[in-house]
Amino acid sequence: MKRIIPIVICAFMALASCQKKNAPLFRGDYSFKTSGSVTLEEIVPQGETGETFTVGLPNEIGQLEISTLDNGKDSVLVVMNTMGGEVVVTHAFCKDNEIFLRDFKKNTLLFTGDTITLKNEVRVHATGQMYEDNTLILNMTYDGEAATNNRDFKIHGDDIRMAAIRN
Repeated sequence: MKRIIPIVICAFMALASCQKKNAPLFRGDYSFKTSGSVTLEEIVPQGETGETFTVGLPNEIGQLEISTLDNGKDSVLVVMNTMGGEVVVTHAFCKDNEIFLRDFKKNTLLFTGDTITLKNEVRVHATGQMYEDNTLILNMTYDGEAATNNRDFKIHGDDIRMAAIRN
């Protein structure tokens, strides 16, 4: 009995140390889908009232690749390749089962419901968490500005999600 206890403790410690965390947990190729909405607030001279409305973002699908940068410590390179769209490259920091992306810029199309389409560049702030070692959920915030038909708009959205499943 006295010999079994140290063996069991060693086996438990060995298994516990095998758990992936930080960058190795996130490294890999994923398929993703992004959806959400943003608010457009018309920029008008002080004292005037502009329009404000919420529009849904077109769903984006594509491939996401996360590669380690520093021998598996905590820094990674994130490459998002949107189908029919652009490629976005940014760096990220990983801690345990969370990932914190460096802010980046991306292009997006917004359809306002009438015949106005806004193509604009937004700044994206994103953080996420890994679930079940194969599902990454990113919570994103978009901020930017757009202009069309002599009207200017502020863009803000903090209800944007990316679900990425490891391939």
